[in-house]
Amino acid sequence: MTPRPVRRARERERLRRLVVRAVRGADGALHRWARGPYESTLAITALVVLAAASPVFAICAAFDWLFGGRVAASGESGTDAVPLLVAGAAVAVFALGLLRLCRFERRITERQTLTGLVLGSFAAVTAVAIAHLATGAVEPGGLATAFAEAAATVTGTNSTTISGADLGGGMLALRAVGQWLGGAAFIVVLVRVLPHLGVGGLDTDGGVATRSARRLAPRSAGTMGRLLLLYGALTVLVAVGYALAGMPLLQSGLHALTTASTGGFSTQAASLGTFDSAAVEWVAIFGMAAGGVSLPLMFLAIRRRDPARFIRSYEFRLYITLIIFATVAVALLPRDGVDWTHILGREHIRESLFAVVSVISTTGFQTTSLVDLSTGSQALLMVLMLIGGMSASMAGGFKVVRLLTLASFIGRELRRAIYPSLAERLRLGRSTISETTIGRITGELLLAALLIIPAAVLLGASGLNIVDALTYAVSALSNVGPAMAAADSTGHLAVEGSTGHLDAVNWLGRITAGLLMMCGRMSVTAAAVALSVAVYPAVAAVRHGQWRRRRPHGVRVR
Repeated sequence: MTPRPVRRARERERLRRLVVRAVRGADGALHRWARGPYESTLAITALVVLAAASPVFAICAAFDWLFGGRVAASGESGTDAVPLLVAGAAVAVFALGLLRLCRFERRITERQTLTGLVLGSFAAVTAVAIAHLATGAVEPGGLATAFAEAAATVTGTNSTTISGADLGGGMLALRAVGQWLGGAAFIVVLVRVLPHLGVGGLDTDGGVATRSARRLAPRSAGTMGRLLLLYGALTVLVAVGYALAGMPLLQSGLHALTTASTGGFSTQAASLGTFDSAAVEWVAIFGMAAGGVSLPLMFLAIRRRDPARFIRSYEFRLYITLIIFATVAVALLPRDGVDWTHILGREHIRESLFAVVSVISTTGFQTTSLVDLSTGSQALLMVLMLIGGMSASMAGGFKVVRLLTLASFIGRELRRAIYPSLAERLRLGRSTISETTIGRITGELLLAALLIIPAAVLLGASGLNIVDALTYAVSALSNVGPAMAAADSTGHLAVEGSTGHLDAVNWLGRITAGLLMMCGRMSVTAAAVALSVAVYPAVAAVRHGQWRRRRPHGVRVR
């Protein structure tokens, strides 16, 4: 006799079918609507992202109407609801109207896929920028400021010119929800796009990130659902932790959204230091550290009840080792006004651990300013900014798995210098790393280095000194936000507070910072490919014109 199915299994299957029907229904509705005369999948991608911003605006408007006065420092309620609704309606009408004129292409290339990723990101930034302008969060003429603020929201970067205490409830919700949705969109890209393109070496030919993500379920939709469910569960756990630590309920929810997504935006001007609570800081430490851990690794360890899977992961072991080593170094390196008795105290160790985890997870939360640390500690934190978290995590940066791969590559090249006839394949644990993957990882690193130099020059020309410009370029590209500040000739800090760099630059610096944030989130390789697609027609036209001018008179071309 066949046993009856368990009720929990039936409910899970029912929920799965409901989600599948919803996804298929939305996809079918999109194909029925987009049947216009112009064939462009890229335009459809950007317009769908714009249209999807409308319900987000409506949710934030409802939040402002219900709870705006409880989270906004001014205590005013309803200040953002109407502008958000009007902006959402205008964006939806515009996007749906143009979407009606487009239709899907029969075939799309890898270059077009990467370009679509970039266009979708710019569409999301455009929608959030419109919300900032409509609600008066930035001045009506501050297009560069609105672009930088929107880029920080979409990419999950804690860099802003606006204090959270000066925003209304609707915009506070939009900043928090926008960072969380940016993380959810990254999960979709991780499962559906990166495995087929091999961006920056994170491909199926040796990249731990996308290969492990594809093994969670037979179909990509199932993998996506599992990772999004884990992402949502982590957010709920962090929110509960904040509430139990004494943070107000609404503040707990908003901060949980920016903690799980490693966005770092806070509703308070002094970030989490406003609450002055050790319990809140410990919850943030565990939440930020979890945000830097690989989601597929975490899911498999939980699903199979195998905590030892973390220990077997080379990348996780290095990630934890970096946190422990950096915490000890930051705590022991001397700084002004701190004696040895204070160094051995719990509060000092917690502050050092908080700063290290906030930087390596690229969250950017703060309890004390980074400029209060010693010069050696600041240099160490800069290195952690560049490294970032694990692959397939919410964190930005270069990723720990790429660092491990490059270390293996350098070791092999040193052995080849001693033994020229050595034939050795690179391995990372049980994974074999191909030469193609090594080339892609090296190219990603070189592109990032080449991007930081001109970006630092533009930031320096926009009002920052060399230390501020270089450290802020690294911080923005790694999606951290806070950076180090140097002292001027009078001994005062060039930038007051480590989050004031964006406020200290002019419009050129803010556009540069926004572009750095987007390149760091999308991958420098994807941005370079999209740029090549954009400039290719102009370059081809110039080349064709030069060739025609140099062609001898009387020569005919078939």
